[in-house]
Amino acid sequence: MLNKRIYRKFADPDLKMAWNNGLLHAEQVDYIIRTAIKIISHHKTLVLYVYPRLQAVQGDFRPLWAVFQDKADYITLECGEDGSFRWRTAAFRNLDNSWDFTRKCAFYSAKDEERVIRYLKSDSGSGIKALTSFQSNILENRRRERRKNREKEIVSRMECVPALPRNLKNWIHKSVMPAYFFYDYKRGGMDVPGTCTSCGHEVRLSNVKQGNKGICPHCKRELTMKPRSRRRCCMTDRDACQVIQNTGNGELVIRIIKVWYTYADDIPKIQIYENARQFIRQDENDGKICVESYYYSYGSGILTGWKKGERPALFSQWQYHFEADTRGHLYSRNLPNWLKGTAWEYCPIADFYNHFHEPMQALPFLKAYLKHPKLEHLAKVGFWNIVSNLAYGYHPDCLDEAQNRTHQILKAAAEDVQFLKELEVDIPTLKIFREYAGLKDRRQLLCWQLEQKVERDILPILKHITVHKFIRYINSQFGFLRLRRTSHGTLRYKEVQDLVSEYRDYLDMCSKMGYDMKNNFVLFPKDLQKSHDKTAHRYKQRKDALVKRGFIAIYQQLSGQLDFEKDGMKIVYPATPDDVVKEGHALHHCVGSYTERVAEKECIILFLRKCSEEEKSFYTVEVRNRNAVQVRGIGNCDMTPEVKSFIAAWEQRVLSARLPAA
Repeated sequence: MLNKRIYRKFADPDLKMAWNNGLLHAEQVDYIIRTAIKIISHHKTLVLYVYPRLQAVQGDFRPLWAVFQDKADYITLECGEDGSFRWRTAAFRNLDNSWDFTRKCAFYSAKDEERVIRYLKSDSGSGIKALTSFQSNILENRRRERRKNREKEIVSRMECVPALPRNLKNWIHKSVMPAYFFYDYKRGGMDVPGTCTSCGHEVRLSNVKQGNKGICPHCKRELTMKPRSRRRCCMTDRDACQVIQNTGNGELVIRIIKVWYTYADDIPKIQIYENARQFIRQDENDGKICVESYYYSYGSGILTGWKKGERPALFSQWQYHFEADTRGHLYSRNLPNWLKGTAWEYCPIADFYNHFHEPMQALPFLKAYLKHPKLEHLAKVGFWNIVSNLAYGYHPDCLDEAQNRTHQILKAAAEDVQFLKELEVDIPTLKIFREYAGLKDRRQLLCWQLEQKVERDILPILKHITVHKFIRYINSQFGFLRLRRTSHGTLRYKEVQDLVSEYRDYLDMCSKMGYDMKNNFVLFPKDLQKSHDKTAHRYKQRKDALVKRGFIAIYQQLSGQLDFEKDGMKIVYPATPDDVVKEGHALHHCVGSYTERVAEKECIILFLRKCSEEEKSFYTVEVRNRNAVQVRGIGNCDMTPEVKSFIAAWEQRVLSARLPAA
């Protein structure tokens, strides 16, 4: 650590400069450097005094910067224009903000530059280059020391990680990676010789064909048949696995192992390496789940290749990155022994993997086990898809985990538990089934719904008909309507869901129009598509008539109340909904969709016209709660100053005084 208090005594040597020195008059030079060797705290120290040239020309010989450089460190004292001082740790080339700062510096004399070169023992021939290079080396040494200190913590963190299981490679070879039967093509495919990549033995198989499956008579592995001619020069398989181990003090480490098999010959070249580590523990005080992630950076470190954090994705977000993927097959041998004595002693992660036998992420599952107290119970009774949803999805309050009985946890009837288990139900499907509580034939309905991929619009239909009749009717209608095309030539009902949604709309319109909803002629039309279109046409006509009636009634009540004229402009009332639609077309905005809102007394639409062109659209006004909330011209343009003045006067004199509050 440099002693700033002592260094400050050497900040201004009170040196003068000769007026006839050419540097004082060189416009390409901004700073002049003078140097000295000082004995400071019993050490030889190189001091560089940097003077602004323009300041020196005016006779002011105070250095702007005094750079103190010793063999291991440097520091700069900067003098402000007001006489204040501040210490800076920036390198010499960064003292000024300009990128070409060092090009604008020059030594006062050759001796000043030689002094720098000798002190730094440089052979570059340039004092500035020698100084910047020397300081760069110091910065690099600092960076390496900081990195070493960080890596020492990582090395210490990794000391608790035990060795990998001895039989891991053998397990990967037999349980994770695929096995092949490489053969030379032989016509007929009977009793063809070839090599099993699993055991390496020469074996003979029958019914040999590209892509067929066979069993090795020696190691009993299932083999995929591949002719050597199709293998080309090289073939590669890759996969990953996870090893969970106990590091002590109730903590687990998940180790991500990457595996590459390269088939240049019949026997694969195997590459197995550890790619990442994830430490997980539960805080004893507050129960919080603590996770630390590390990844291996392949020799880029000084003391260790491990780095803290998630592996950076080298590709775009939507592209798969194998090295950053933390999924893998789970090494479940001896796993109960590793989990013993931790918060995960009874975690069913091994049973979960063995049920699906697919690559998985162990970390979210271990976290979910602590968050969901009934996850172990659901795994024991066989609801694996629900367990998967809890571990890898977001389903708040979907279960009642305060209960102990399975049907109470699922919020379902006790007699439906076995049915849901056999159906391998997941949480979204369970939520649908819970909506059918108390409904007759609900199991049949759910099975049909899953088979036909129908996701919505069923419950509104079941208000009018039974489940049995609903399924029978939809199946019969879809039998001939699935080929029905629109006027554009596309299929009208690509899926059963399209037909169900249209049936829901049809019954809803029939109910609103007051039809007899117990009449089979209404409930089950012979041709749903034709009946739907006819009913929709009638419904629109009736709705338009109601809107028109309500619309006209509103403006009859307002007649004369909102009249106002000023500066050659006036307020005009629309007579019918069609007038509002025409206004929207003329001014190219969306006021035509406001007719229903007017009929339902949500707002009032008025027209602003010029008195000289009363029939020509000018501005449209929307009024709510005695305020003009929107005033729009052509293309939704805003108000001109004249229109603003008119609207302000109209609001003050008419709206606030005459219009009743909504």
